[in-house]
Amino acid sequence: MVARLAVGRTAVAESTNVTPRARARLIAIARRFNAPVTMLRFNPDVTDLLQQYTERGRADFTAVDVHAYAAIMARDAGADRLRSEGATTVHDVPGRREATTPAEAAAHFSFA
Repeated sequence: MVARLAVGRTAVAESTNVTPRARARLIAIARRFNAPVTMLRFNPDVTDLLQQYTERGRADFTAVDVHAYAAIMARDAGADRLRSEGATTVHDVPGRREATTPAEAAAHFSFA
């Protein structure tokens, strides 16, 4: 990421940075290179998250973890919060509630 930003290229950090602390490092790197920070925000409700959890069959995660994660997202990952932390642009990614497949959602975004 740093190498790309250092030569003026776009860099993408694919990470679920739900808390401000988790996002701060990436935002600081972008600021160091005067790069805009664009955040894609996933905003599923608990029902969607539980369905994804069930479909993925993850053994390292529980339904209790899913509920805790959803609460953190609701508290710390709102668009206004992201902007106040330094995001230049925040996009909500369409999902199940909008009857959008992951491939269709990905087609909404292009980073050159």
